[in-house]
Amino acid sequence: MRYNDLKITKKILEIKNHEVTTLESINDITLEEINKFDLIILDVMMPGEDGFEICERLRPLIHTPIIFMTAKSDENSIIKGLSIGGDDYIPKPFSIHEVNARIEAHLRRESRPKKDQISQFIDGDILFDLEAKRIVIQGKEVSFTKTQYRICELLALNKGKVFSKEYIYDSIYSVDSDSQISTVIEHIRVIRKKFVKYNLTPINTVWGVGYIWE
Repeated sequence: MRYNDLKITKKILEIKNHEVTTLESINDITLEEINKFDLIILDVMMPGEDGFEICERLRPLIHTPIIFMTAKSDENSIIKGLSIGGDDYIPKPFSIHEVNARIEAHLRRESRPKKDQISQFIDGDILFDLEAKRIVIQGKEVSFTKTQYRICELLALNKGKVFSKEYIYDSIYSVDSDSQISTVIEHIRVIRKKFVKYNLTPINTVWGVGYIWE
């Protein structure tokens, strides 16, 4: 979207009592911040990564409505935008009143009670899919063993709380397990190595006490 178009659209939407955040690049924001938005508007023709590529990156990670607003009005582009996860496609020229009406419709739809909420937890660049029991880091799914995942989930869902290795052991292993408490230390060492590859260190040691997700 050209700068003038963006500026005008932002101003009018704010007049309609919408809080609007504009970004020049998807890299200027974290996944955690993106998930706080109620709706995302993308142009297709953007410098660097285009709107289609951004949508394909975000859709597996978020459930926020995505609307394309763009001058690419050919049928193939519209079909592609909707097929890769866009919820709506508004080609130029368009009426800002139509845009606002569509935004309001999507927001109303999202505010309706949902029978089956998708369970996710996001901390910065780390996403936990609590149903599928998987972890996505900076948009990439990272392989963790079942035990490693359970340790991460326990700590992450209790961010800021310190757990002893004994508590972690009792929480993730069955009563009749033959594993030793020392295996918790080894699992956390391996988990940390996987996060370090992404320059992340969410699990820290509180010496003499245990481990904390920060």
